[in-house]
Amino acid sequence: MGKILIVAEKPSQAREYAKTIGVKGRGEGYLHNDEYIITWCIGHLLELSRPEEYMNLEKVGKRWGLHRLPVLPPVQEFKHHIKASTQNQFKVLTQFLKSPEIDQVICGTDADREGQLLFQEVWDMVQCKKPLKRLWVSSLTAQAIREGMNQLRNETDVKGLAQAGYGRSYADWDFGMNLTEGFSSLFGSYDPVRKKPNVISIGRVQTPTLALVVEREWEIEQFNPVHYCEVEAEFKADAGNYTGKWVEPPKDNASVGKQADSNSAEHGLDREGAEAIAAKVKGKSGTVHSIEAKEVQEPHPLLFDLTSLTVTASKRFGMSAEHVLKTAQSLYEKKAITYPRTDCNFLPIDILPKLPAHLRALQIEPYRAWVEEALDKDLPSGKRVINEITAHHAIIPTNERVAPEKLSSDEWKLWDIIVRRFLSIWFPPARYETTIIHTKVEGEYFRTRGKMLLDLGWKKVHGDNFDETDSPKPGKGKSKKGGGDETGDTNFEDIALPALILGERVTLKKIAVKEKETKPPKRYTQGDLLKAMENAGKKVEDELLQQQLKGKGIGTVATRPAIIENLLERGYLLQDHRTLQPTEKGKDLIRLIKEELPKAQLLVSAEMTGQMEYDLGQVEQGKMKLEHYMTQVEKAIVEILDELRTYEKLHGKRPLAHVPLKTKGKQSKAVTAAKAKGQPEVLGLCPLCGGDIIEGKKGYGCLNWRQGCAFVLWKTPICGKVLSPAQVKKLLKKGSTDLIKGFRSKSGKAFSAHLIWAEEGSAKLKFKFESDKNVN
Repeated sequence: MGKILIVAEKPSQAREYAKTIGVKGRGEGYLHNDEYIITWCIGHLLELSRPEEYMNLEKVGKRWGLHRLPVLPPVQEFKHHIKASTQNQFKVLTQFLKSPEIDQVICGTDADREGQLLFQEVWDMVQCKKPLKRLWVSSLTAQAIREGMNQLRNETDVKGLAQAGYGRSYADWDFGMNLTEGFSSLFGSYDPVRKKPNVISIGRVQTPTLALVVEREWEIEQFNPVHYCEVEAEFKADAGNYTGKWVEPPKDNASVGKQADSNSAEHGLDREGAEAIAAKVKGKSGTVHSIEAKEVQEPHPLLFDLTSLTVTASKRFGMSAEHVLKTAQSLYEKKAITYPRTDCNFLPIDILPKLPAHLRALQIEPYRAWVEEALDKDLPSGKRVINEITAHHAIIPTNERVAPEKLSSDEWKLWDIIVRRFLSIWFPPARYETTIIHTKVEGEYFRTRGKMLLDLGWKKVHGDNFDETDSPKPGKGKSKKGGGDETGDTNFEDIALPALILGERVTLKKIAVKEKETKPPKRYTQGDLLKAMENAGKKVEDELLQQQLKGKGIGTVATRPAIIENLLERGYLLQDHRTLQPTEKGKDLIRLIKEELPKAQLLVSAEMTGQMEYDLGQVEQGKMKLEHYMTQVEKAIVEILDELRTYEKLHGKRPLAHVPLKTKGKQSKAVTAAKAKGQPEVLGLCPLCGGDIIEGKKGYGCLNWRQGCAFVLWKTPICGKVLSPAQVKKLLKKGSTDLIKGFRSKSGKAFSAHLIWAEEGSAKLKFKFESDKNVN
């Protein structure tokens, strides 16, 4: 009897399989015993060949140009080649796939589209015909692996997943290779400073994502603030003082609540009107016109999928999307959490009996008391927890005990919020009493809102770590008195109001006119951008409605972090603290497409890209043929290339802006203008781009920042010391400061050291001690 070959995605995954099924023998690139051989890929062992592989270069030449395009291989004719870095492992894997010693193969790569593809590429290239099964697990715990091995899926069950993987790969290749060459030949240029071409990179997912950021930037640039005034009053009642804001008088008394709710900056007062109201009521008495109090319940937030996890980690810890994904993947491989690349916020009903085991694994501090309380409660079964799932359920802690000391700082932060989110589903809604009071003075109405906590419910699990923006909107409540329904209004202050009586006379103590202005939209953080990509640019706050839009977003939950990283690396976006902003190159590209290339506008259409992602889902479900999907892709590319040819005939070539990463010896217009305005002293040359470094309020930065240079040395204290301009000068010139005395360690011990660059061309520093021992 032959052996069974299990193919994992990476060595760490293979080791978990081996540990669970008792495989202890080791070979070069594989593990083995009498029954099993376990080997692995190392990510993608193969990659698609370049367009030149399909060209007659003697005829079309090596120089990029529209005359060489399109290059659109039929589905069955795409060429793959073995990556140079993975040739040895490819040989090991193909040797076993072809070996007569193997009777059956189990694909055990990550249970998603990309995991299926990286196995399928090798399987199809080798043209293996052995019986094939699919191991599908949502965590790497021993229990999950054993259950997966007892419930292996058939090859036909994942055929659509493999086809969708190919569709994603082929479509990205077609768009990227054809349109990057097409756009670069017209709008690219040679960068004499960097001594390489300024490539205009185009991508099926990348370009519409860039458009989201550029369009937001244009909204900010074109925003004209509207100035308005608010009138605020302080009243004295028998039970105490309270404040209120003027609101428009209702059409009739019964609609006071609803009318007040519609008041906004657009209905604000001008200065003259506000002062007239203030003068009218000054020194007068008023009456409590209406009181409406009700209890509202706030349910626990949905369990995490990768996007909501990233949004929360980005907001709370400043983590990048790519870093969250890598950290979550590490937690998965350490068996601390279930599969992280999921777009689902729910659990399947068949997992319910297993949840207590997941709880018991969390009987460590600081969760022990909450776990013991949860174990005495009924299993969570509401629709916010148990609902329809996609390929993988929501991210939750596994049923294996985790040793917190074995987690890195960022792993602990991520695991902690996942644990608390999981624990919260066992607890009741938080309960509040909200109150709206309208006070009438001389025919003018002033609204007061207050909120009093009745029961923390699930929020006690989060404590001070909980961010209110993570929370769902409060649900409907029942009014205790008064009229109108304030359901859904969340603009309440966490204050207890004095006990007032309807019709009670109150005294106006103070009246003030406050000037306000409308605010521009905020720039995207990485978390915000991920959410916008998921919703195809639509702003959707309702959690359950967001679930319906999934599948029509830009990219997938697993690919979006890499897209943002690519935009940063390719000079289209800059990271400014936690926010993203486009470079001139990025804005120039989107402006060109939107204003001069109507056919190419599908490249910046979030809805169109979302539809393509939805169609890939149809391929995965077997509802659309891969060939039909690729026909749509090819049609769009041909139309855009034809439009570029027309543009070239009418306008010729037109280089776009580029990001000058190396500008030594030259100064940008921004530098020249800055010097003309009497900027501070130039301290030295930027290690990243060669521009001038000057001192700002919060740090030492490069004057080429508008052209894309992100270099900055913040004035954040380093072990109690802030860098002086003289020290920065020395650092920029010599690569090291003089010996700095007076640093203090965490224990309070004083020490002396030089500061040097941690990495060439970066703003990261490390200590260098007199003994030449470097410490990060």
